[in-house]
Amino acid sequence: MAPRARRRRLLPVLLALCALLCPLQVTFQITPPCASRRHYERFGRCCNKCEPGTYMSSKCTTTSESVCLPCGPDEYLDTWNEEDKCLLHKVCDTGKALVAVEPGNRTAPRRCACTRGYHWSEDCVCCRRNTDCAPGFGVQHPVQLNKDTVCQPCLAGYFSDTISSTEECKPWTNCTILGKTEVRHGTDTSDVVCSPWPPTKLPNERGIYLPTLTLLLLFASVVFVAAVIFGVYYRKKGKALTANLWHWVNEACGRLSENKEM
Repeated sequence: MAPRARRRRLLPVLLALCALLCPLQVTFQITPPCASRRHYERFGRCCNKCEPGTYMSSKCTTTSESVCLPCGPDEYLDTWNEEDKCLLHKVCDTGKALVAVEPGNRTAPRRCACTRGYHWSEDCVCCRRNTDCAPGFGVQHPVQLNKDTVCQPCLAGYFSDTISSTEECKPWTNCTILGKTEVRHGTDTSDVVCSPWPPTKLPNERGIYLPTLTLLLLFASVVFVAAVIFGVYYRKKGKALTANLWHWVNEACGRLSENKEM
């Protein structure tokens, strides 16, 4: 009978305790994990990360948020982060044939590439000089950045007379457009050679042969008439000159005879 009496005594106490605790709603809250890439978990709370272009000077506490500061000159961070310092930009060393193709800023890195005439090689992890194309071959354009030269033979009407890793085949010179005459045909290694004088136009045969023939006949006729006149004149003049010469000789001889007799 004693145990039952005890239970009866405890029952009012338990009922009174339930009456006191039921109004009090005790809840246990579990903090969910930080799922966003812009937050991180610390001290059971989600704290803000630093945005691109800034770094985390100090992390959050139970009572304060993260402290972010901007990256300095020649530094960058391109993601939301909890880094305690920014990253340095790459140095595009011109002495190693590197040039900056994107300068970069606080939120984006600087990008380097090989300068013109060079290409990137994984063998040496460096820039190597592009292959030279021999005369008769030109560089295939457009030249791809960080790719070796692709040489192709010059087509008809084009030539290349140099050894180059950047020059493409050049077209032959058009002598007609320049108002000149082509004196030597071009090849895949040499240009066309033009004369320094404009081309001579062939005259019209009918327009020049007939006047020329007429002039020749006229000239021949004049020469013939002149020759006849000169011949006749010389013949008459010659007879008179001969007679006078004989007369003078006879007089001279007569005078010499007279002087001897005296």
